[in-house]
Amino acid sequence: MIVKAKTKKKIGRLWGYALLLVVAYGWFGTTLGPGVIAAISGAVVLYTLFQAPMWCCADTRENEPCRNNAYGILMGCSIQQHKWQKLKMSVRVDMWGRLTKRVLTSIGGVAASISALAATMSAFVALGALIAK
Repeated sequence: MIVKAKTKKKIGRLWGYALLLVVAYGWFGTTLGPGVIAAISGAVVLYTLFQAPMWCCADTRENEPCRNNAYGILMGCSIQQHKWQKLKMSVRVDMWGRLTKRVLTSIGGVAASISALAATMSAFVALGALIAK
């Protein structure tokens, strides 16, 4: 079977979601231990924070969210100011609401956010199971 380069590139950008499926299999199957599930869940969290494809959502000069492509919940687009702006929105507590609202405006942001929450909960439960053993 020959896989096109375009398909390989798309699969390469979405590898974190495939790992999320492995985590789900690990919880419902019996072959993966809690340490492996915690490690894979951590990798999914890092993927969603820094590599998941989504819109930038930083403020533009017209006070609208930026629609340029970006990677991860915490990273901005190719405009340097947008990278710092998203980082600032994630660090300052009074801007968390704006960041959440902006990230949840696109399907990529919703997918990354839900995946990050699921993977974080999975990692905590797996670590708890590992410690309780």
